[in-house]
Amino acid sequence: MFPASKRKTLPDLIFVQASVVHPGGLDLGFPDGSRLVRLERGTGTVKLKNLIPKFFAAADPIISFDGAKIFFSGRKSSHARWQVWTMNADGSNLRQLTHCPGGCFSPVCLPRGRIAFTEIAGKGSGRWSAVYVSKEDGTNAHPITFGPGNFRTETVLLNGRLVVSADEPLVPHGPAGVGRALYWMNPDGSELTLLRQFRQGDVVRTEADELDNGVLLFVERGGAGGRESGGRLAWIRRGRLHSALLTDPQTVYWSANELGGDSLVVSKEDEKAGSVSGRFDLYAFNLKRKALGDLIYGDPTFSSVQPVALKARPAPRYYWSILHPGMSTGRILCLDAYLSSEAPAGRLGGRISKVRVIELQSSGHEKRLGDAPVQEDGSFYIRVPADRPIRFALLSAQDHLIQAQQSWIWVRPGEDRGCLGCHESPALTPRDHWPLALRRFNGPTPVGLPIRPKPAH
Repeated sequence: MFPASKRKTLPDLIFVQASVVHPGGLDLGFPDGSRLVRLERGTGTVKLKNLIPKFFAAADPIISFDGAKIFFSGRKSSHARWQVWTMNADGSNLRQLTHCPGGCFSPVCLPRGRIAFTEIAGKGSGRWSAVYVSKEDGTNAHPITFGPGNFRTETVLLNGRLVVSADEPLVPHGPAGVGRALYWMNPDGSELTLLRQFRQGDVVRTEADELDNGVLLFVERGGAGGRESGGRLAWIRRGRLHSALLTDPQTVYWSANELGGDSLVVSKEDEKAGSVSGRFDLYAFNLKRKALGDLIYGDPTFSSVQPVALKARPAPRYYWSILHPGMSTGRILCLDAYLSSEAPAGRLGGRISKVRVIELQSSGHEKRLGDAPVQEDGSFYIRVPADRPIRFALLSAQDHLIQAQQSWIWVRPGEDRGCLGCHESPALTPRDHWPLALRRFNGPTPVGLPIRPKPAH
């Protein structure tokens, strides 16, 4: 156990206890129920308080920026749906914030009294999830993701951007073995971007949290769709183009959170329990030495996971959206469609003549919206319907397919979205030039939109 002389310097911890922990689907982590507890600091015996004794299950605790409130996902009974709840740090003033028909979970605090969370829709194999943003009291909830991929909120960065996890590629009802990657996006749903990682098959990345020094910490599970109960700790450090493992692949973790300075609190598996349904305890972890420290709390009956320190923290920057809610379209500028990390030399061969825009309809069928010209330098500039899943196909003049996008993306109303190329490498920097697509004086090519007649002279 953590020495008593050091225990008094620790902040109180909020975490989840469960007899069974399971990676499962987005909302199946605690099939036999769970409880939300507070570990109070002190020099004497450890004091553990069950904050919601009348709930069947709880998960995903986060602390408000001022350290006064707890937001979490909860199920009041075994038949109830997951919903987002809040309460004071001592367990008083419990309130339900969401009333999602299919369930809501994984809340994230945003600046200026807002939250983001994950909402589930559909049933059985047709279930999917999206990210929503609302006021802190749950009102004015609206979606900010619009394509397939089973999006889930992870954390908010100090620069105000959201980190979400989703299937990679972003396809509906992906095949077994599809991994989950981390993406970042603005809290208005614009500029969804793969977060400095290269595609790695069925690796699953989740439980992301940004440290005060800008390091993004997360758990990486791999193999057979990442079905283990835990994984390795990994990080993305400032200035690095991709992630790296932080811990020994043989040691299994569920989650990690910053305690202060170079110290983390981690949920580590009891190595005697096995990796399918093992038991997890809380330990200190020294980030500078990359070394596991003393046991903070362990229970022979329950796993202890998702620990967060009960303390105030800096609020992220507020993101000022420049979208235009009254508009129904957005614009996309591609600088060079020939750039592709999937091509042998990083550049597609052949002459790209046009780009075809395809829409994924709510029925699951694909619809061709139209084509737009691709200039000799590989650039194209288009205007497309907003808030609808689309993807691109690059074609020759004879309509032969050169390259097709797998992931479905979207643009928000009034958004100007840019891309370097087609599946381009995140390490590329575009050359400084004025793309030919912007030298045309008739603006972006409308695709999937009514063509306005030219005014009569």
